[in-house]
Amino acid sequence: MNIEEVIKEFRSKNYIRALEGLNKLILKDQNSEEKFNLQGVILQLLDKSTEAKQSWQKAIKLNIKYFDPYFNLGNTFMSEMNYSLAEAYYNKASKLQPKNFKIFYQLGFLFMKMRNLKKSCFYFNKSQSLNDNFAPTYYNLGIVLNNLNKRQESISNFEKAINLNPNYTEAFYALGITYREIKKFNLSKDAFLKALKLNPSYPFLKGAIRFIKNNICDWENYEEDLIDLETDIKNNKKVMTPWQGLSLFESPEIQLKNTILFSEKKKHKISSIISKKKITIAYFSADFCEHAVSHQISKILKLHDKNKFEIYGFYLGIKKDTRLKEIKNTFDKFFYISDKSTTEILKLVNDLSVDIAIDLGGFTKSNRYKIFNSRCAPLQVSFLGFAGTTGLTNMDYIIGDTNVILEKNRKFFTENVIYMPNSFMPTNDSQKISEKKVTKIDEGLPENSIVYCCFNKHYKITPQIFDLWIKILNSVEKSILWLNDADDTTQFNIIEYSKKRGLDKNRIYFTKRSKNYEDYLAKHCLADIFLDTSPFSAHSTGCSSLIAGVPIITLQGKSFSNNVSSSLLKAMGISELITKSSSEYVEKAVDLGNNSFKIIEIKEKIKKNFFKESLFNSKLYTKNLEKAFIEIYNNKINNFKLKDIYIS
Repeated sequence: MNIEEVIKEFRSKNYIRALEGLNKLILKDQNSEEKFNLQGVILQLLDKSTEAKQSWQKAIKLNIKYFDPYFNLGNTFMSEMNYSLAEAYYNKASKLQPKNFKIFYQLGFLFMKMRNLKKSCFYFNKSQSLNDNFAPTYYNLGIVLNNLNKRQESISNFEKAINLNPNYTEAFYALGITYREIKKFNLSKDAFLKALKLNPSYPFLKGAIRFIKNNICDWENYEEDLIDLETDIKNNKKVMTPWQGLSLFESPEIQLKNTILFSEKKKHKISSIISKKKITIAYFSADFCEHAVSHQISKILKLHDKNKFEIYGFYLGIKKDTRLKEIKNTFDKFFYISDKSTTEILKLVNDLSVDIAIDLGGFTKSNRYKIFNSRCAPLQVSFLGFAGTTGLTNMDYIIGDTNVILEKNRKFFTENVIYMPNSFMPTNDSQKISEKKVTKIDEGLPENSIVYCCFNKHYKITPQIFDLWIKILNSVEKSILWLNDADDTTQFNIIEYSKKRGLDKNRIYFTKRSKNYEDYLAKHCLADIFLDTSPFSAHSTGCSSLIAGVPIITLQGKSFSNNVSSSLLKAMGISELITKSSSEYVEKAVDLGNNSFKIIEIKEKIKKNFFKESLFNSKLYTKNLEKAFIEIYNNKINNFKLKDIYIS
C-alpha cells in the first residue's frame, strides 16, 4: 500500500486498514514527519491517545518547524483537560503560523473551558480579526460575552453567526436563552422556534419553548405540550432543564427522571473527614447579591456560632451591590470564583479543608452543579435554591421538612434528607416594612375593592390555576386580581384569556416594580388575600406575604416545589389556609373574600403568630441548622452510614 492508498482508506474512515498500511510505510522510511503526524491522527481517532502523542512528538523531533503536530497535541491535551500543556502547544503552533485563525479560536475555546472569560474573549476577537467568516467564533464569543453579563454584545455575535450560517441551531438556541435573560420573551420565543424548525430534537429546546410561553402566559396547547414533554422524559429524551420541570410537573417521579437526564453521571467518590475544633462550612451561591435567596438566608449567615463553625462564602455571580457587601462581611472568608474553572475550585476548596459544602443554587441560573457532581467536600448539602432533588450521586443531603418531602414521595429523592423541625425555609426576622404610607390610590387600585394578589413570577401561573382565580373573582363582588409587573405581551395574553372566560378585564391590575424590598413589603400590605400558584408555589414571595400580614391560600400537592407555602403556613400555625383540592381552594378564597371580618381575623392571627410561632425566628432556625451540621459531621467522623436525620 502506498501513501495515496493509505490516504484513500483514511478518507473512507477505514482507520485500522489505513494504520496498517501507514505503519509498513514508516518501517521503510522513519524520516517523514508527515507520516508520523498522520499516524498520530489515526491513532487518536482510534482512541489511542498515548500512542498518538508519541507519534506527534516523533514528527516534531524530525521537524521542529512542522505546524500540524503542535496543533494536534494542543487539541488532544485540551480534550483531556490538561489545559496548561494544551496552551503550551497552541502557543508553539501560533509562532509557526501567527496568522492562522484556528489557533486563536482554539485558545479562545480553551480559556472558555478554564472560565478565564476575559482571556477567552481576547483570543476569540483575535481569531475573528484574522477570519471574519467563521461562524463558530462568533457563536462562542457570544457565549463568553453572555457569561460576562454583556448581553447586547452577546446577541450581536449570535446574530453574526446566524448570518454566516442560517442553519446554526446552537446559535438560535443560545440567542433565545440570552433574550430570555433580558426578559425580551417574544424575541426569545422567535429564536427558539427557528431552532425547532432546524432541529426538532435539539436537546432542551421543546422545554425552553414551553417555558418561554409560560413567561408570557401564552397557554395555547398547554395540556398537549405537557403530555408531549412528559412522554419524551419517560422515553429518556432531554427536553427540558430541571428548573423548568419544577413549574410544569406536579409529579416528583417525573421531576427526578428529568433531573437525572440533565446531569452527567459521576461515580460516588469516598471522601474522608478530619476531626478538628471548628467545622468548616462553605456556602456556594450566585445570589449573594440582591436576590430572593440572599433575603432568606442573610440573617442565618450572621447568626452562625463562630466558636463552633468557620463559615466561608463562595460567590459564583458577577453582580456587585450593597447586599453583596453586607453578606460578604458575615463570612470568615469570602471568595469570588465566577472566573475559576471547576478544577481550580475543587483545589481551592480542598486546600481550605472544607468539611461541609452547601449548594444554594442547584439547577437555577448561573449554577455550577459540576462542582458538587465532582465532589468538592466530604459532605455536600443541597439547600434552599432548588426545590427538588438534584439527582446527583455525590450530593449527600437535601434540607427539607415533612411538609415539602412527603413520606410517600421520599423515594424520588436521591439525597438523604435532613428534616427540619418546622419549615425548611430560613427567614430574616429583622426584615422591616417601609414606614412610607402606601395607599390603594398610589398603586392605582380601586379604593373599596377586595384585593386578591399573586406576586409570583408569571411562569408559575398555569391556565388551570387561572381558571380557579376567575371563578373566585366572579363569586366575590368588588374583587380584583393584582398581579406582578408584566410586559405588554404578558398583560395582553392574560387579559385576552380572561375575556374569553367571562372576566371583565378591568378587574385585573398589574403592579409597578418597587425600588427596594422594604417598599415591596409595604405595597404588599394593601392586599387582602394572596392566591398561590400550583404546581410551583410561592417561596420567598410567600414569606413576604406573611411578613406583610397577608394570608396565603395554597393548594397542597405532591412535589417539594408545590408544598413550600404549605410548609410556611404550618410553621406559622395557620394550616387552615392549606387546601387539598381545587374546589376547596375556590371555596376558601370566596369565603374569605365575602367576609371582611374573617380577613381581619386571619390577618390578626398572622401578626400575632409572627412573634409566637417558629417560622420567623432566625435564631431558632440557625440553632436547628447547626444541630444538623454537627450531626452529619459526627456521623461522617464515625464512618456511620449516611441516612435521613430528623432535627427536633
